[in-house]
Amino acid sequence: MARYIDLTWPIEEHWRYPGFKREIISSFDDGKLWQITKFTLGSHWFSHMDFPLHSGKGLEDSNCYPLEHYNGPASVVDIRTGSSLKNHAFTAEELKKAIGDRKLEKIVLLRSDWDKEVSHMTREFWLDAPYLADDAIDYLATLELNMIAFDFPQDYAIRPIFDHPVSPEEQKTHVALLRKGTLLVEYVWNFDQIGQDTCEIICMPLRLEHIDGGPVRFVAKV
Repeated sequence: MARYIDLTWPIEEHWRYPGFKREIISSFDDGKLWQITKFTLGSHWFSHMDFPLHSGKGLEDSNCYPLEHYNGPASVVDIRTGSSLKNHAFTAEELKKAIGDRKLEKIVLLRSDWDKEVSHMTREFWLDAPYLADDAIDYLATLELNMIAFDFPQDYAIRPIFDHPVSPEEQKTHVALLRKGTLLVEYVWNFDQIGQDTCEIICMPLRLEHIDGGPVRFVAKV
């Protein structure tokens, strides 16, 4: 019997997303006939998918990619080092070693287990995170993947975003990968629960027409 593993963060109050609101607009307690909740949610908050339009004007949006592009067989690439990953830069050599002689599927999950070392509810999750070195990003770009999902903030330049605006060019995965059609799924977790090096990914972003990205339910079937 298949198992379904939810890799999606809960959508809840979080210091990084102060604009998030969840409010009851129709309640049985107020004598209404239905319970109805209203949400305010940004397209790149919590677990979400990036489309190329996120990184440049006129680039491809959500309507340019069929479901087949980002659903199906996936390879789990274990890039753990056996020690703390605080501020660790994953290199191309480390990725190549983790992949070995495997033939990768078009969808790849990069497993660091950073979410097990540091809670995503803390600032340290971003400020002390491991990240991909430039040569690692260049290597991934040669693999011609449809989508990569990360359980860690993959760009070093995520750090100054809390102090000042950061351009896509400063976050290299959004240029070298996203702009060529390798979609990115960010802020997901629990890759350790998959328990094997392949799975089937079920990835369902909200159906927002011509959007730059969107909240996603991200599930592994094993």
